[in-house]
Amino acid sequence: MSSNLPKPLVSLKQKPMIKWLVDTLQLFLFIDICVIIGHKGEKIKEYLGNDLIYVFQNEQKGTGHAVQKAESVIKKYKNILIFPADAPMVSFKSIQKLYDSHIKRNASCSFFTSRFPFHLPYARVIRKNNLVVDCIEEVDLDNEEFKICELFTSQYLINSIDLISFIKKIKPHKLTNEYHLTDIIKFLYNKGSLLNDVYIKQYEEVMGINTKKDLKFIESWIDSHDN
Repeated sequence: MSSNLPKPLVSLKQKPMIKWLVDTLQLFLFIDICVIIGHKGEKIKEYLGNDLIYVFQNEQKGTGHAVQKAESVIKKYKNILIFPADAPMVSFKSIQKLYDSHIKRNASCSFFTSRFPFHLPYARVIRKNNLVVDCIEEVDLDNEEFKICELFTSQYLINSIDLISFIKKIKPHKLTNEYHLTDIIKFLYNKGSLLNDVYIKQYEEVMGINTKKDLKFIESWIDSHDN
């Protein structure tokens, strides 16, 4: 991002990316917000204030590792939302849709998927008889899987008992050395747990911002959305 700031504090339309997400989540009065912070994390804590819960992840080893660090917080709740700070545009309406379907179906794990008109290095959604059976990170795709257009966008709502049960089974990837939280999808499928996929047509909502080009793209989308 060519910035000295920790990535979540990079501005999107004059407001840090993480503030867009926190502001949306705070519209839900029953949600407590825990922020996993690492690199220059004190700056994030200083900006967001002391009303939130913070967990330090001293080594950045992927989302699975971040969730492992938050186990003591996760144990206090029945269901856990896991959202990346660099995908700031997810709407109140979409989160409500995720939550409502999760509760109605009594799902173990609910998550967003979307289709993008351009390549992004996201995990692919693997289906069998139209049911999600796995999510495979791009680094592990074969040629046929690489062609899959339905992407897993790394927003989850998971039953905390299942999350704690399986998070310890995630091992560091042999190539990236990261703990990929996407591994939990296959774990839950193999257990027979209910996976609940929620499709988001407006893919900009769930797109991560990883480059200046991405940032400009989302800013342009916000401008057109406002008009």
